[in-house]
Amino acid sequence: MSSAHLALLGLSSILDLALLVALLRARPERELTLARLTSALIATAAFATVKMVVLCVVVQSFFFAVALGYADLVVVTPLAALMVLLASPRRRVARAVRSLALCALALLPALGVYASCIEPRRLVEERVDVALEARVAPSQPLRIAVLADLQSRDVDEHLRDAVASALAFEPHLIVLPGDLIQLEDEREYERVTPRFRELLAPLRAPLGVYFVVGNTDTPELVGRAFEGTQVRLLRNELVELEFHGRRIALAGVDFSFASRSSRAFLNEFGARDEGELRILLAHYPDVVLALGRAASIDLTIAGHTHGGQVQLPFFGPPLTLSSVPRAAAAGGLHEVDGFRLYVSRGVGAERGAAPLVRFLCPPEVSLLTLRAAAGD
Repeated sequence: MSSAHLALLGLSSILDLALLVALLRARPERELTLARLTSALIATAAFATVKMVVLCVVVQSFFFAVALGYADLVVVTPLAALMVLLASPRRRVARAVRSLALCALALLPALGVYASCIEPRRLVEERVDVALEARVAPSQPLRIAVLADLQSRDVDEHLRDAVASALAFEPHLIVLPGDLIQLEDEREYERVTPRFRELLAPLRAPLGVYFVVGNTDTPELVGRAFEGTQVRLLRNELVELEFHGRRIALAGVDFSFASRSSRAFLNEFGARDEGELRILLAHYPDVVLALGRAASIDLTIAGHTHGGQVQLPFFGPPLTLSSVPRAAAAGGLHEVDGFRLYVSRGVGAERGAAPLVRFLCPPEVSLLTLRAAAGD
């Protein structure tokens, strides 16, 4: 987040805090009841929403709205709760209000620390078995490592750990479904490119390492990060591989999958001859919604959603920025419109004007093991 974004964020938080405190301190001769607290919170939320819309237009970033709401949750609300507790000896405060203030003061800052400082670095490994029909299954299990959405401004230990985890799987094939670098300044992009090249240099696998462009990548520049490495960029391209007697067709579709050229490529890929294992690599999981009903594709691997980055118990991610069902966008292996789709929750997180936050959705490196279904 830029210094200008931080300044706006700070000013917004101060305004929200000032309004909330003013509403809570109004008419001190009256008891601060739960009803009065609710009214103050609703009024502040209404003010914050209008301000949020205005600031997002100014900043031209939807994710800045997320940052504003997150700051109000983990900073403004606990500060207001602290002021309520400090004022309680001098004025009447209902027991329910004091209890809520104590909970907010104890839990919300802890939530912020965990969601911003701990979980984004808590890299996990996901292992998924993908059952294949006998007609396309290799005679031996095929291991595919998935490194999606590294999505960073620079290389750090977290990214190095992710690469090391992928290599520890001893995969036969490594795929990267886009979003490697997220920088808008071209000079900064070129400055960090050698570091990403060094990061990716150890990636090797018998069947190769393949990358498709994501929406935060600069297509004209990202390929420079692969120079001198084994990583191959696929933009509406197909590679034919062989593994234990089975022919594998791996297709990488461009991030603008709805364009005329991409649709033509997908139609051609989905209509290939039978008898081969077909894997589609894409950044957007929405690509499965653009496939024709007659397309024959055994597995699509995608990223983009980061699993929503925030998932709520019994609900899932409130926001996915994808048209696939929320359960699929939340990550994992699913069937969407008759197509098998695996969505990685990614290694990194949204940058730019967004807050660094993950909750109940840790970053992950995935191992997909493709094998014949039991009984086939």
